[in-house]
Amino acid sequence: MPDASDQDSLKTAIITSYAEAYHKMGYSTLMGKIVALLILSPSPMSLDDICENLGMSKGPVSQIMRRLRDHNLVDKLWVPGERKDYYSAASDIFGQAFRNYRTSMRRNMQLANGFLQRSQSIDGGDSAFITSKMQEMLAFYELMETHNALFLDEWTQRRKALDSSKR
Repeated sequence: MPDASDQDSLKTAIITSYAEAYHKMGYSTLMGKIVALLILSPSPMSLDDICENLGMSKGPVSQIMRRLRDHNLVDKLWVPGERKDYYSAASDIFGQAFRNYRTSMRRNMQLANGFLQRSQSIDGGDSAFITSKMQEMLAFYELMETHNALFLDEWTQRRKALDSSKR
């Protein structure tokens, strides 16, 4: 039977790994820690709970919670009899993170299309080279969008299967 120290060690390793991964993606390590903590928490957590668990002050935690809510990665919950706000990881946090990623890839596709149109309206100089690079960029993001859509459909089906197996 695993003891509490084994579980604490596992949780610490997961939280640390999330912090490192978020840092490598250009986000704050604290954001990664909060996401991991909420994913690992079977019950909603208050801001005080999160701060206490991570040894952080309320200011930075509150700012990151706002950003996570803006990106639909955490849910703000009401706990009967409590005056504090409580939070949990979004029910499909992994799918939502992918949807957020997909949105940024769509913006790249729009950029490529806009720059392609601009480059095609210019004659001479490097315009032909720029046009070819923007065509390549657009083709890349169009293909990525096709695969992202297929992936999201498959994930939705797999998640439904996972949910039904929990019952």
